[in-house]
Amino acid sequence: MNFLSEGERVSRIDSRFEETVAALGAEIQLAQSIQAADPQLVLVFEALDEQIDLTTVAQKLGLEILVESEGAIEPTDEYQLISKKPRNPFIGSCLHAVCLNQKALDDLLSLWRTWKQSKSLPYGYSPLRELFSHLKDLRPWGPQDRLKMLDWDEHFADRITDKPHAIEIELWYRRSPLKRLASQREVTALVEQAGGQVHTSAVIEQIGYHGLKCTVPTESLRDLARGDFDSVQVVRSANVMYLRVTGQGLPVAGPPTDPISGQDSPLPTAEPVVCLLDGVPAANHPLLRDRVIVHDPDDLLSNATVEELKHGTWMASATIWGDRGAGELAANRPVLVRPILTPSDETADRSEELPAAELVPDLMWRVFRELFDGEGAEGPAGSQIAVINLSVGDPASPFDSILSSWARIID
Repeated sequence: MNFLSEGERVSRIDSRFEETVAALGAEIQLAQSIQAADPQLVLVFEALDEQIDLTTVAQKLGLEILVESEGAIEPTDEYQLISKKPRNPFIGSCLHAVCLNQKALDDLLSLWRTWKQSKSLPYGYSPLRELFSHLKDLRPWGPQDRLKMLDWDEHFADRITDKPHAIEIELWYRRSPLKRLASQREVTALVEQAGGQVHTSAVIEQIGYHGLKCTVPTESLRDLARGDFDSVQVVRSANVMYLRVTGQGLPVAGPPTDPISGQDSPLPTAEPVVCLLDGVPAANHPLLRDRVIVHDPDDLLSNATVEELKHGTWMASATIWGDRGAGELAANRPVLVRPILTPSDETADRSEELPAAELVPDLMWRVFRELFDGEGAEGPAGSQIAVINLSVGDPASPFDSILSSWARIID
C-alpha cells in the first residue's frame, strides 16, 4: 500500500494532534467539574496495511490499549495498492484505541515530531515507527462515536415524553478494578448532573465489558438529538465508549397464528432440544398449547396482557410449525421458551423490548448459565438444548469496526 500524497497525510495528522490537545483540555475541565483525578482521553489510531503489537511501546509511554480491531477498505485517491494485480483488492486496516493522560500525550506528540523530521525513533520504539508510517488518521473518541442511534425521529415517534427514558452506557473496559470503579463513579456523577439515575451496573471480564443501565429525562435525549453535547456532558466523558437509547427492533408483523389447520398434529414427546430467547408466548394459544415450555425466572409474563404477547407467540409458532402454508406436521418435541422481551412502559403502544433495567450482555450471560449450568440451588433449565433461536436485535448497535458487546457475549 502507498500513500499518494505524503505531505497531505502528515499535515492532516499534525492538525489531528492539535485537535487532540484541545480535546484533552476539555476533558480536564470536565474532570474538574466532578472532582475527578488524572483526566484522560481516548485516542483512536486508524492505520492501513499494518498489524503491529503496540504493547511494549504502550507500557513505555503510559498508554492503556483499550481496543484493537481489524478491517479492510477499498483503495482511494489518497492511497493505493502497490501491486496492479493484487490477490486481495482491499487494503487491510487496523484501529487502535488507547487511553492517555497529559504526560503520555506530550511524549507521544514529541515522538511524532521526531519521526516526522527523521523517519526514525529511539531504540525500543520501532512498533510506533511502523504505526506512524502507516497512519491514515487519528482522532479523539468523541460524542459522535459514543452515540449509537440509527434514527432519532424514529426513536421519539412512539415514546411517552413525560417520563424518564432508559439508556445503556458502555464504559471502556479498564483492566484495573480501581480504574473501573473510578470511571463508574465519574460517569454516575455526570448522569446525575443531567437529572438521571444509574440503576444497574455489570462487569464481564471474559469479554471486556463494563456497562451501566440508567434513566434520564426525555429532554436530555432531545439535547443529544440536537447535538447539544454541553447540556448532557456524560456523552463527552472519556470513560464512555457508547451511549445507546434503544434496545430492540421488531418486525411490524409476524407469521400467522390463526388456528386454521394442523391442530390435530400429534402432541410432542420427549425433552425440548430447541430454546427460543424472545418474548413471552401466549402458551394457551391453540397452536402452542402443550407444545411450549416457558421458563420465566424474571416473571416477565406478569407485565403483559395476552394481547401484548406478540413476538414470542409469532416466533414460537414459526419454530413449532414452520411454514404453515406447506401443511407440515408440528415439531415432534416441545420448544423451550426463555422470555427476554416485555412490553415497554416507555412506548405509547407498549411494544415489546428488552427489560428497562437489563444490560444485554449481562442478561445473555445469565440466560446461558441458567440453561446449561444452573443458578444457585436451581439445576440447569435446558442442559439438553442443542439449538438456540435468538431473533432479537439492537438497531442502535450496527457493526462499525468494533464488535458489539452483545456479539462478543454470544460468541
